[in-house]
This record gives sequence, structure tokens and C-alpha cells, in this order.
Amino acid sequence: MTWFIAILALLYYLVLDRKVLPLLRQPLIQALFVGAVLVLSVLWQLKAQLPDWPALHFLGITTVTLVLGLRLTLLVIPLALLLPQIAAGIAGQPIQAFDLQLLHWTALCLIALQSYLCYLLVSRRLPAHLFVSIFVSGFLNSLISALFFVACLAVGYFAVLGLGTDTQPSEFLLVMPLLAMPEALLNGMAMTLLLVYRPHWVAAFQQQ
Repeated sequence: MTWFIAILALLYYLVLDRKVLPLLRQPLIQALFVGAVLVLSVLWQLKAQLPDWPALHFLGITTVTLVLGLRLTLLVIPLALLLPQIAAGIAGQPIQAFDLQLLHWTALCLIALQSYLCYLLVSRRLPAHLFVSIFVSGFLNSLISALFFVACLAVGYFAVLGLGTDTQPSEFLLVMPLLAMPEALLNGMAMTLLLVYRPHWVAAFQQQ
């Protein structure tokens, strides 16, 4: 658990700065920020979990990172994770263990960082084109994110936390393709709709 706290502390220290507050004062950014928190809170409840395995779910992180940027996405993630836990506590339902919450928080933040770095690489190496934004920054980027997410969960759950059995990590990694393609389609379609109908909502597209 100490590893998760150290990674989160370092990431937030390096990424967050005073520019975040002026961004959150803009009405459009405020609306997109709240919308992202609510959408991800619901999306992450649609998950599958086998006994002694960490829960898997759609991410949507690539789209949120391209829309809001890395700094605001790092603020969205803990809020989207916290809302369902608050609702469960109010309803008297059991909440997720703290170490597993830290694991998911850390994995999702690393996914946001990976999505942003992938976007930066694409924007510098490939021409600014709608096709590139949709299929490379959106579709391919989110496919890589899904694979990376499963790998992060496997390392954190089985190696760091020491849960499950020795034979389960390789079996868990076999679900990578099952999550990667739907995740890529979900983000690809979301980016297509946004870039066609609301391009001014996508911060990454505005920077090109």
C-alpha cells in the first residue's frame, strides 16, 4: 500500500499546479468536469469480478484526458471513485477495502498519464488531422490504456498486495483482449461524436 501512496504523491506533485484553479473557474470547464465525474462514477460501476481477482470495468479515461487535460483528469478520478463509496455508505452497503481503492486510484492515474503521453507523442509525430485524432489519439490510445490498466491491476493485486494465488496472474492477463477492444470502441465513438459535434469541448483538439 505504501507503493501506491508514493506513486500518487509523486504524480500529483509533478502534475498539479496553480493553473488548475483558473481552469475550474470557467463555466464550460466546470460543466465538463462535473459531467466527467458523474459519467465515470456510473461507468465504473459496470464491472465484472471473479473470486480472488480485481474488478475490471470500462475506463473512459482516454476521452476524459483528451477533453479536460491531464491535471483535471487527475482530480476527476478520485471524485469519481469516491461518489459510489459515499452512496454505498449512506445505503448501509459494504464499501471497498482501502488498499483496493488505492490500487484502482493508482492504476487509473497511471492510465491518464499514459493516455496524455501517447497524445503528446501523436501530436508531435503525426499531422493534425481528424482521422489521426479519432483513430490514433482516441481508438488506439484507449486500446493501449486498457492493456496497461489490466497489467497495472495484476502487478498491484498479485505482486504488491499479495492477494490471490501464484497461478492466477497469467490467467488474469488473458482477459486483456476482452477489455481492450470494447474500450477502444467506446472511446473511439466518444471522440468521433465530440470532434464532429463539439470540437470546442476537446482541449487536446484545440491545442493542435
